[in-house]
This record gives sequence, structure tokens and C-alpha cells, in this order.
Amino acid sequence: MNTAKTGQLPKPSAVDWARSPISIAIWWVIPIAAGVLTDFLPLSRPATALVWAAALAWMGLGCVLNVRRCRRRHCYFSGPVLLAGAIVVAVHGWGLVPLGPNGLSLTLWTIFGLVALSFLPELVWGRYSQR
Repeated sequence: MNTAKTGQLPKPSAVDWARSPISIAIWWVIPIAAGVLTDFLPLSRPATALVWAAALAWMGLGCVLNVRRCRRRHCYFSGPVLLAGAIVVAVHGWGLVPLGPNGLSLTLWTIFGLVALSFLPELVWGRYSQR
């Protein structure tokens, strides 16, 4: 991502998707809204789990790509957590891993709790890792 005139890399904050309202909506708000919407639709538990799995995978992909763009510190943690969560939720949705009647809810709360904790390293070491 070199700038054409100077040959230098742009500031991380200039390419951070987590600082752009449109990117935030595309990568994180819309998937969360789709998952929450499943509570209000007549979907089976497996269908609900698969919608959440797709949403988590999309958000995880956004974090992984954002790390490549700007090295946002919390994305180093939240990306893998979201992708691993997508796998757990998907295998639960397919019935391969029975997590009980509240398994989906507990898994989602755990995933989003871990994602919230992923912001703590930014308080200690700063928002962006060094190149």
C-alpha cells in the first residue's frame, strides 16, 4: 500500500477499517444484525447457528484482513477468536458437537466477551503494532 508520490506506507489509522463507519457497517454491524435478526425469524436452531457461523466468519475475515492493512492490535486477537468461534458454532449447527439447549447462546457470549477483551492490549501497547 505504498503511496504513489512518496513511496511511503500510509499511516495505519488512514487504512484502518475499524475507523471507517462504512467499513464498520460492512464488516461488523451488518453481520451482527443478521445474527440478532435470527431471534425474530422462525428459523430452526441449526439454521440460526449457521447464520451466526457465517456472520462470525465474515467478521473474522474482516479482522484478519484489517491486520494486513494496518496491524490493528486487537484484530490480531479478535480475528482468530471470531474464526474459531465460527467453526464451533457451525459444527454445533450441523449437530456434530451437541452443546445443549443453551449452547449457541453461551458460545456467542463467550466469543463476544473474548472479542471485547481483545481491546485491552491496545490500552497497554497502543492501537497499532510496529511494522
